[in-house]
Amino acid sequence: MPELWGVINVTPDSFSDGGRFLDTQAAIAHGKRLLEEGADVLDVGGESSRPAGNTYGAGFTTVSATEEIARVVPVIEQLAGELRARVSIDTVKPEVAEAALGAGASIVNDVRCAQNPALAEVAAAAGAEYVVMHNRGHGEVRPPHTSYEDVVSEVLEELLEAARRVEAAGVPRASIWLDPGLGFAKTTWQTVALLRSLGRFPKSGYRVLVGPSRKSFISELAPNPSGGAPSADDRLGGTAAAVAHCVAARVDAVRAHDVRVMRQLIDVMNALTKPAEGAP
Repeated sequence: MPELWGVINVTPDSFSDGGRFLDTQAAIAHGKRLLEEGADVLDVGGESSRPAGNTYGAGFTTVSATEEIARVVPVIEQLAGELRARVSIDTVKPEVAEAALGAGASIVNDVRCAQNPALAEVAAAAGAEYVVMHNRGHGEVRPPHTSYEDVVSEVLEELLEAARRVEAAGVPRASIWLDPGLGFAKTTWQTVALLRSLGRFPKSGYRVLVGPSRKSFISELAPNPSGGAPSADDRLGGTAAAVAHCVAARVDAVRAHDVRVMRQLIDVMNALTKPAEGAP
């Protein structure tokens, strides 16, 4: 069964929970709660990466490395130190990754598809794991970034090229993860195509992480029956369906905001698919 990565957005403008955990103590308390609910890894980010150009996204505001470090380092020190959590730092800045790894993080989550070799070099120097998330540009959901002839094959090939760059920077192959980047530089139906073909990604030989949680494609596939504007909090059922699909595809990890519900989902699917104890 896959690992469950819980999300902690120490930002004012995350698409899902912007501002709720910008305060350091609120973020630490949230991380503690996610661990109690069954998270295996805590993915901490100090700068939103929501893509512009999709139906419900307005992009994100870039912050300085200094501000990003000030947001995430005190949180990581507490979570990785006193709580001994496995922590991933969601960043595209080498300075932030270096500070976060020094504070106790052990994974770098790169949402820009290894565009900056210095980020991988920082991870390699610290002996950290590295997530390569597929992306084009800043994730804008519009041409030319969404121009694919075969979205599954092209995403997989671009991920493999990025993984080779990360490995060349010194990160061992066994420490590299691939993430298809659902919703980043992809329309709803391109995201659906990737989900339908998830089984191709583990065959690459890399571990696979998928993050469908609360993303706008869910509202596009299942619009609000009342006709009101959909919110991220209204996407729990669709997230659960997508996570169940990821589990069935045998990915190695899923990234989610609603850890308690997804932990229950994963545990029940595990019980349903493994031989029952004492069964004839």
